[in-house]
Amino acid sequence: MPLFLPNKTYTIPSTGHKYAYIHYPPSNGSKPTLLFLHGFPSTSHDWRFQIPHFRSLGYGILAPDLLGYGGTEKPTDVGCYLGSEMSKEIIAILDHEGLGPKDAKGSGGVVAIAHDWGTYVLSQLASRYQDRFEKFVFMSVPYTMPGKRTDIKMVNKRTKEKFGYEMMGYWLFFTTPRAGRAIGENWENFFNAMYPTDPAIWKTVLAPTGTMEGFLTTTSPLVSSSLLAPYITEEDKAHHHSAFGSDYSAPCTWYVRGISSLGVEEEKDSIKNGKIKEKIGKETLMIATVNDPVGSPERARMGMQAGVEGGLAGGKLAIVEVDSGHWVMLQRAEETNRILKEFFENGVKGVGKSRFKASL
Repeated sequence: MPLFLPNKTYTIPSTGHKYAYIHYPPSNGSKPTLLFLHGFPSTSHDWRFQIPHFRSLGYGILAPDLLGYGGTEKPTDVGCYLGSEMSKEIIAILDHEGLGPKDAKGSGGVVAIAHDWGTYVLSQLASRYQDRFEKFVFMSVPYTMPGKRTDIKMVNKRTKEKFGYEMMGYWLFFTTPRAGRAIGENWENFFNAMYPTDPAIWKTVLAPTGTMEGFLTTTSPLVSSSLLAPYITEEDKAHHHSAFGSDYSAPCTWYVRGISSLGVEEEKDSIKNGKIKEKIGKETLMIATVNDPVGSPERARMGMQAGVEGGLAGGKLAIVEVDSGHWVMLQRAEETNRILKEFFENGVKGVGKSRFKASL
């Protein structure tokens, strides 16, 4: 699989942040442009199995390296990572490329797809700029309701009781001042653990409090290399290292913002004043990952039921469970592409009629 690297850059006038992104206009004018938003610790390269597939079907592509990643600006000021700011920057890129809502002139509009931390930006786009998009797709991590605080200690307590391990203990390491450099100095161990053959390894290496830092500093790359998934090539690994180098401080700032719930009070006020929407009122697909130690299908179902108008009974939401670890678009690329294509072409009802497990 060849590398798909950003072929454009744009500096956001309001913030001065330079974004690198992949952009190809639709070859079929009636098809929408697909906005792909990656997560941590990734770049737009995460979508390497989706970009060529959907380009070949006539869809447009817009896949940015999100703020703090790859070829995009890497600030460490936590205020830069507010959902209100990052969503505004994505809209600025759409405006720059002339990508608006579907219209009578034949424009196919924009469908937004996100994975992992990309779903936070997608949630903010859906809350603040819902009318700019035709449909939404969340992968592994569900919609984040605006105005809700994050209580990691409570999440870890409850998941320890329910699943036998803390699900988000790694947040406590990623939000320390030393995390970015510690990861960078041991990047190969980190990469091998983040993209494992067996997703269950996260239950002992990543999720519980304190385990990731210990793994990074006490394991040799030769040993950790045995964990790496077969869908990751040496070229993928080299690309990752070139994108991050020896310091992950900027990507870790996403967690710093998240654990402090920065921006939540503004969201509450904006909901109260009618400036943003609390729920999604357009067709939405959730691809839940069954074997994901940090993102259970139950969590996905609860989040989407609460966040989409009418829930599963309302006709705007489909939830598909895929037998995959966290990186569903890589581990189950063909299946992911089939599900996405059905949703793009036929909406929620089309997904419900597919041979994949769906809940409607």
